[in-house]
Amino acid sequence: MAVAAEDDRLETLPVIASFHRVTAAVLDSVGDVVPPAVRSALVRVQRDEQARKLIAVANLHRCDELLRGLGVPYLVVKGPVLTSIVYDRPGLRAYRDLDLIVPRPEFVRVLEAFEQSGAEVVEANWPYFREHVAGQLDLSTNVDLHWHFLYFEHLRRATAIRMEDAFERARTVEVNGAAFRTTDPADTLIHLAVHACLAGGGRLIWMKDLEQAVVNDRPAWADVIARANAWRVNLLVGQMLLRSRQLLSTPVPDEVLRALVPSTLWRGVAGSLDRLFPITGWSRRETPAIRLAESMRTDVKETLGFVAATPVRRTRARGRSAVRRADGDARADYLELVARGG
Repeated sequence: MAVAAEDDRLETLPVIASFHRVTAAVLDSVGDVVPPAVRSALVRVQRDEQARKLIAVANLHRCDELLRGLGVPYLVVKGPVLTSIVYDRPGLRAYRDLDLIVPRPEFVRVLEAFEQSGAEVVEANWPYFREHVAGQLDLSTNVDLHWHFLYFEHLRRATAIRMEDAFERARTVEVNGAAFRTTDPADTLIHLAVHACLAGGGRLIWMKDLEQAVVNDRPAWADVIARANAWRVNLLVGQMLLRSRQLLSTPVPDEVLRALVPSTLWRGVAGSLDRLFPITGWSRRETPAIRLAESMRTDVKETLGFVAATPVRRTRARGRSAVRRADGDARADYLELVARGG
């Protein structure tokens, strides 16, 4: 309990809550018992998060108008849509950006329409985007514009995610009285797990998303297993469901975890690392549990190789990014690669 903690340790509570994006939940649980200075800091963070949510919802309606005018189908993932359909208490879920997915053939036209309406690409490192055929660009309007769930081309090639399937299975949901399209329950759970895993799975909010999706959205486990295996992301999904179950008692059946992560040894290793280096023991350093999650690939051998090569890969990536940032032809090259599907 927070009341039992020392005041000097409680001073870090707002920072930790903000990192895990659970400030509203912390205030709701212990806001009346923490020291006044700590409560004031939590309130300030919550107000900032609430402002971001209002901006995201307003952006959603503006983007809907723009995309409808273009006649482009799109999906909204995470953010306000996830909160509305998954959470039993939506007010406790913070979000900062608006994630939109458009079909790959329409991506360039949509990007240009956003730019004509005043948006700019944030940190426009076009050589980097071209090198990896980036599946997402972040816009200055706090809109993350995607044409795929995965950012990197090497991950898209290693897996078999078909965005056409996600669009075909999409459902219509209501957000603040307006209708929007988003992924169906099984695809939603898979996307949440894959996104969390590739980011290291180090935030409590990501584990809560999975718990709430399982409890309230109730995806059919047979669909989750079949699609995760067909898309070759089963290890990533299983890793995050295992972590969410250990942290939050998310009701994931043993047989589901076995189907997603067939190796008993691998499940044991992943579970042990999560117990030894829990994400609740927050620090600014990357733990072995987080490194394993963000390095997860389509099979165990590839994952271990990716973990071992991480330091060299990061050093080379920093060097390439610094050298190529000024390449003026990279934007046109990148947009051409996306438009032609290769």
